[in-house]
Amino acid sequence: MHPLVRDLYKRVLIVGRDYPAGLEHVKKKAKEYFQQNAHLTDDFEIKRAVARGRWYVRNEITGVIKLKKYRTMKQRYYDD
Repeated sequence: MHPLVRDLYKRVLIVGRDYPAGLEHVKKKAKEYFQQNAHLTDDFEIKRAVARGRWYVRNEITGVIKLKKYRTMKQRYYDD
């Protein structure tokens, strides 16, 4: 396994701990996406797929987690 791919998988699992749907959901989705790109052998294509994965972790998953934390804080401190 390419070291960049292993690092990306670790990042997904670490960030996935706080995901609202749970870590098991994140593991299942990550496994699907990683298997879709398992056929890549060219170093350039692997780096491109890893960059796309890092972008997804940085923007999409962390955004959902921040939204969950914001909503939880809002429920605790404000009456609606």
